[in-house]
Formats: sequence, structure tokens, C-alpha cells
Amino acid sequence: MAEIHITGIKYIEINTQSDLEFKYKPEVPKLKMVGSILIAEDEEEEDQGVIFLTQKQLNQVLSNKDVELKLVEDRWYPAKPMSKEQVKKVGLVDIDAEYLGAAGEIKCYEAVKISE
Repeated sequence: MAEIHITGIKYIEINTQSDLEFKYKPEVPKLKMVGSILIAEDEEEEDQGVIFLTQKQLNQVLSNKDVELKLVEDRWYPAKPMSKEQVKKVGLVDIDAEYLGAAGEIKCYEAVKISE
């Protein structure tokens, strides 16, 4: 298990991959968030990554952060680039996540627990 933080959101979409085995509520549909993540144990290393999470978990991450999403062709994008203040607020949310593996340079995680 790793503690990760979201430092940027590229887009969010409904997960369509069926070959992944999720540990946290496997029967609940997952969203796939693609963006920048910071791994707490490697505090200086910010990577492009994928986080699989439930709608409830996404709401917990974005709640009261003034991040507005717009839907474009089955993907949600930030309506405008996140400000430094928004990045800071979203980045303060602790996400306990299971490492699922890597797709090339992109690390993939499943969110298990969200806390602020």
C-alpha cells in the first residue's frame, strides 16, 4: 500500500478495462483518473499516473476544492487549468492506494481509502 497525492488532473473517464482485479469494492464501477501524482515516500518524484477510484472517492477528493469538470466525448476534463491553490487543496488529500503495476512509464493505482 502506498500513500499518493493528486497534483494534476488530465481527464477522468469510466473504466473500460475488464482485466484488472480490484481489491476495494470490486463490484462497484470504477472511474479512471489520469494525471499527475506524487508518491508520499518519494516526495520529490511527481509522475504521470492512473488512479482507479469510485464515484464516492472522487467526490471526496474534489469536495470543496472548486474544481469544475466538463464532459467532452465520455471524458471529464477540468473546465480550466487548476490554479496553484486548487492543486494545493487537492494535493493535501491523502489517498491510500494499492499499486496495480505500470503501463510503460505510467504507474497505475487503485484508491482504497481517502482522508484529509
